[in-house]
Amino acid sequence: MKEFKELEERDAFLGREIDDLKHSAVSLEKLIGELENRLDLEFREGIRKINTEFEKFFRIMFGGGFASLEVVSEFPRSARRRSGGLVPADETLTEGEAAEEEREEGIEVKINLPHKRIKGLEMLSGGERALTSIALIFAVSQVNPPPFIILDETDAALDEANSKKYGDMIENLARCSQLVLITHNRETMSRAGILYGVTMGADGVSRLLSVRFDEAVRAVK
Repeated sequence: MKEFKELEERDAFLGREIDDLKHSAVSLEKLIGELENRLDLEFREGIRKINTEFEKFFRIMFGGGFASLEVVSEFPRSARRRSGGLVPADETLTEGEAAEEEREEGIEVKINLPHKRIKGLEMLSGGERALTSIALIFAVSQVNPPPFIILDETDAALDEANSKKYGDMIENLARCSQLVLITHNRETMSRAGILYGVTMGADGVSRLLSVRFDEAVRAVK
């Protein structure tokens, strides 16, 4: 009787623990669902804000056209699930299995260059891709402007005409963030407030030089 009572108490204790775990699991699933919905809403709102800036910078770079980010989803053919294992890529899913299959989401860049019948990122030249990438980087940075932005040779692939457009965008960014640019581009350097460079004298010792444009202009006058 003593052992039975101990086991009965143990069983009751474990029963309460199981009930608590079930309630916790239900609460966690509810919380996960709420977080997923919240993250999805904020993610799509972030994409919308980026698209507003992306189109603006893209038009500056290309003198017109259209660019945007789109959220796309598709079934992953290489890892389609079926009860008991994966489905080969060349095998067709039943209607019920297709409905239960998880979609994978991603981001696709949509562009339309002015005066050209080009509507895909893969159809751009190397220079055009560089310009599009710069416009996208700048657009992302402007959704929530950081205090500092460091750009390392982002203008290396640009010609003189595009360097001027790049300089215009740099000046726009400088209104919201402090920029540190590593560049050899004369147009980009002309937009800076302070230039820093390294030179080496006859003694072989490197020296750091700095020039403030406003002070240099006053000295020349």
